[in-house]
Amino acid sequence: MTVGFATKVSTAQDSGIGPTGVRQPAWFEEKDSEVTPPLALSTNKSGRIPQRIDWDELTESYVGSDCSVPQALIASEFQQSSSYYQAALSSGDYIAANPGGYGSGIGSQTPAYSIDDNMESFRSTGSMGFSPPPTLWEATWKTYDSAEQVYDSKKDVPTERPWVEWGRGFYAPGMIAPGGRLFSDYNLLHPTFYVYGDYRVGIGSGKNAKGRFDNLAQRLNLDLDLALTATERFHGFIGPFNNAGNFTQFRLENEEVVFDPQLNANFVTGFFEGDLGYMLGGLHDEPAQFELPIAIGLMPLLYQNGIWMEDAVTGFAISRNAQHNNLLNWSNYDASVFAIFDQLNSPVFGTDNHAAQAIGTAWFIEAYGGYIETGFAYVHDRKDQGRSYNNATISYTRRYFDRIGNSVRVILNSGQNLPGNARTADGGLLILENNWITANPLTLVPYMNLFYGWGTPQSVARNGLAGGILRNVGINFETDGLNGYPTLDDSGNNTVGGAAGVNLLGANLNRQLILEGAVVHGYGSDSLRRSAGNEYGLGMRYQMPLSNCTLVRFDTMYGWREGVDDLYGARAEFRYKF
Repeated sequence: MTVGFATKVSTAQDSGIGPTGVRQPAWFEEKDSEVTPPLALSTNKSGRIPQRIDWDELTESYVGSDCSVPQALIASEFQQSSSYYQAALSSGDYIAANPGGYGSGIGSQTPAYSIDDNMESFRSTGSMGFSPPPTLWEATWKTYDSAEQVYDSKKDVPTERPWVEWGRGFYAPGMIAPGGRLFSDYNLLHPTFYVYGDYRVGIGSGKNAKGRFDNLAQRLNLDLDLALTATERFHGFIGPFNNAGNFTQFRLENEEVVFDPQLNANFVTGFFEGDLGYMLGGLHDEPAQFELPIAIGLMPLLYQNGIWMEDAVTGFAISRNAQHNNLLNWSNYDASVFAIFDQLNSPVFGTDNHAAQAIGTAWFIEAYGGYIETGFAYVHDRKDQGRSYNNATISYTRRYFDRIGNSVRVILNSGQNLPGNARTADGGLLILENNWITANPLTLVPYMNLFYGWGTPQSVARNGLAGGILRNVGINFETDGLNGYPTLDDSGNNTVGGAAGVNLLGANLNRQLILEGAVVHGYGSDSLRRSAGNEYGLGMRYQMPLSNCTLVRFDTMYGWREGVDDLYGARAEFRYKF
């Protein structure tokens, strides 16, 4: 049988009682050169070891079992001489030193530790069967009355605040004030209003598919957020310095500098979003019985990283989040449905964003060792010109052999009632995204993305500033949304190709350098292709932060095109985020 430490006693006549009426631990034995504790205690930095324990420092007793010992033997300050320290045993906090049964008391084996006055550490002369436990003796340790010591080495991270921050602070420190009960006791009112976004200014020069460009352009993105409760808000977005893809700029034309202001106070988005479960619970003055996020208005919809859809449309969306299905072995999934009434942008309908409507669904599923994204939409031609069609997608993402990260994406278009060469949404697109997982997976990321497009595949909805459907294949397919930076053919229409490169990030993830080569090979009917022939490109991007809220970015590329003029460009951008 193994017995632990005894409890407090009230008389000093009991066996093993120290001067203060507190029972000494069974392992304690004060001698000139030897004690026998259950833990191997190391010396402090000065190389000195404790020679005695001052029992006057003890204020409370302790209770333990099976070789439980106080969590710390705290070395106090030097008294008269450095030949010993005063130590106190803290009460209440215990650790199990050796769960295997070695400990103090009857029937236990207590290893002896020889002590030399000048030795660097205790050395065991017994066998505990375990590696030495953590060091508990350190002269520089401090005692605390709370858990605040875990924050001692931490400091505030500089953050930029929103331009406007009314009401409850945006991730502000301190306690959150109680909410108002205007709606109910179960959906408290926390009115806040924020204005945040970023300002971009860039200078660029080169030649894109439309011709020569030399400009200094600027762009201001403003998000306006009016939150009512923790789940309900009104949100809007405006770009006061641009009209669609035309930005306020100074540009060089015929060796003359021209100022072209593009001022616009119209809302690009404006919508309400909230949780229907919490709203109904508030109306009935009861806790929410379910969760059902909804959004309605001129709202942004983005699916599959913007490949299947990236646009601001007028409509509504409903989502069912964080579900699981035992029958299908889905550990987690989200399902959403959406309806688009107006403002649908797509090359299928030219420049008329009032010509189409759509209804569809999108699913996000974690299952079968990976991540699945799938969706379907029916796009209706309001002008009855035979352009209505079906748009379906599915993708699967996972890691293979702990070395390759892979995503397979497929988009299929069908159903247009038009002659073959007149169809604007017909065919499909296959995209393979691959990255090699190196020994430095955060800072060295080689990648190779491939695509194969047949016919005229389209996204459900695509804003002009979002670029083409191949935007995510590589930086040679990605425009800048500011200066008119050139790209290779990003339509995927009767083309096959890809991009390969390396993404290098600084050791502290504080800078990025991308080097890439890309190719586009055209095939089939020229009438269905945007490119006149094969295209090849080399591109580079470098960006780094200047502060916690500013950064600079540099891009350059050159593209060789068969049958038409080559593309080239270089640009520099400054961005301020708030």
